[in-house]
Amino acid sequence: MRVPPTHEQLRRRKAIRSWIPAAVLLAAIGAAFTIAVNTRVTDVGTAPTAAPAGAVTTKGTSLFTDDGLRYIAATRRVSIDATTVPIPAEPLGLSRSGRLTVVPPTEGVYEYLTVLGPGGGMRFNGTSIEITTAGGRLATARVEDSTRVLGYRNTLDLLRGRAARYGIPDADLEGFPTAAERAFKADAAYEYRIHTDDALGVALTVTATCSGDSTCMIVDEFSFD
Repeated sequence: MRVPPTHEQLRRRKAIRSWIPAAVLLAAIGAAFTIAVNTRVTDVGTAPTAAPAGAVTTKGTSLFTDDGLRYIAATRRVSIDATTVPIPAEPLGLSRSGRLTVVPPTEGVYEYLTVLGPGGGMRFNGTSIEITTAGGRLATARVEDSTRVLGYRNTLDLLRGRAARYGIPDADLEGFPTAAERAFKADAAYEYRIHTDDALGVALTVTATCSGDSTCMIVDEFSFD
């Protein structure tokens, strides 16, 4: 015969059940924080294609014509097809040599830069995207996050994530702690870069610009030469 639980057992069960929703909530908050810190980069397979006529290329990547820039402002997305290089500038609505900075219509809102390379796609987010051209070709695309300041540990985690994702040697990260320590002792700003010529078939440089106390901002720059 099943013995009914005692009053003390019922009290304990009720107490345990009362903690379950809080534990689930804390786990969700922890997961969300981890995602926010570590997934500033997302691999993607295709560029957005739902756009008015004349706003994107036949492959759905960005045009920088008046119609294209209006579509970029509406979607906050820039996409570049780098599956074949060099990339002619004029068919994209860009000048043969110059610089174009794309910022969202509302301050503090993120832009998204998608680059499609021979080995797949990459998506980065930030508060501004800068496109440069030279000699009639697309030269670089860089994305900067001017609102997100990272501490030393988060910066190192982000650099490690880039290195792991794009095959940058671990040895390239070894100088970062030393640079941070020297800057801290001298109360001086510093920059630290990691680089690969083959981030899914596209050259990528990641630059951490840091103050003396190792609070840093990150810039990701693609080269299409």
